[in-house]
Amino acid sequence: MSKPVIRLVRSHLLKDFPSGSSINYYDGKLYLVGDDANNLLILDNTYKQIDMIRLFNYPDKRIPKAEKADLESATIITLNNKPHLFIIGSASTEKRKKALLIPVQNEKAGYANLFNPFFYQEAFLKQLQVKGIPEMNIEGATMMGDNLVLSNRGNNAKPINHLVITPIKAIQAPAQQKDFSVSVIPLTLPVRSKAFTGVSELCYVASKDILLVTLSEEATDNAYDDGAISDSYLGWVNNVSKKMNHATLALDEMINLSTVDKAFTQQKIEGLCVESVKDAALDIHLVSDNDNGESKLFHIKAEGLTLKA
Repeated sequence: MSKPVIRLVRSHLLKDFPSGSSINYYDGKLYLVGDDANNLLILDNTYKQIDMIRLFNYPDKRIPKAEKADLESATIITLNNKPHLFIIGSASTEKRKKALLIPVQNEKAGYANLFNPFFYQEAFLKQLQVKGIPEMNIEGATMMGDNLVLSNRGNNAKPINHLVITPIKAIQAPAQQKDFSVSVIPLTLPVRSKAFTGVSELCYVASKDILLVTLSEEATDNAYDDGAISDSYLGWVNNVSKKMNHATLALDEMINLSTVDKAFTQQKIEGLCVESVKDAALDIHLVSDNDNGESKLFHIKAEGLTLKA
C-alpha cells in the first residue's frame, strides 16, 4: 500500500459568503451551502461564481444564530429519476430540524421550501436516543447505494461521533416511515488529540468504496455554542461497504491538514466533495467556516488513500 500524499492545489477566500458548511460537486458545478447564509452559491471548479439561489429573505448578510436553520450538510440524491441537492439542518434546536430539496438541473425553479425530514420526526429521534445518541448535531451526509448516511457530531461533554444509516426511499413514503430501519454506529478515530475531534462532513466514493470524513477540533461542550478552533483533519475508511454492519466503524487513517500546508492552520473544515477519481488520485474540494462571516475554499489532490485491489 502506497503512503498517502495530500497536496494543496489552491485556496480561495470568499469574503462575501458566510459560514461555508457544505460543498457538493455535480456535472461541472460546485454547490456551496452556508449554515447562516441567505443564498446557495453555485461555482465552477476554479471557484468562479456561476449563479446563486436565494434560500432565505433575512435582511442582513448572516441569519441570526437563534433563527437560522443551521444547514450543516448536503448530498446529491435521486428523486423521481432526477438529481436533487438534499440540504440538511443540524437538528440542534427545533428550528434546525429542517431540510431543503433543490433540483440541480433546474436551479432557477424558485424558492425551495423548508420541510421536516423523516429522520427529524419524533419517533425517529427517539430511536436514535435509544441507540446511543444523547444530543443531535447532524454535520455530515452522504449516499451509499440506497442508504442515506448521516454523521452526528459529538462534543467535549459527549465525546462520541456516530453514523446514522437509513434508507433514503423513506423520504418519498411518509406513511411508511415507521417501518424503515435505522442503524447507529459509533465512529472511532486512530489518533487521540487533546481536544475532542468531531466529524464535520462525509463523502462516499463508490468507485473506490471509500468513505471520506472531515473532522475538526472545537472547544465546545454542546451542540449549540461555537468554540475556539484548532486543527482540522481528513480521514477515511477503505472497503467501507463491508464494515457498515460492524458494532463500531474505525477510520483507517486521519491526517492533520495543517501538516499538509500552513494555509489550513486554524481553518475549521466543514465540508468536502470529490470532483474526480483518476487511478489512485482524488480531486477533492473543501470549505471552511471560521465564524467570522467569510468562507474559504481549498482544492486538494489526495493519492494513496485507497487500498490496492
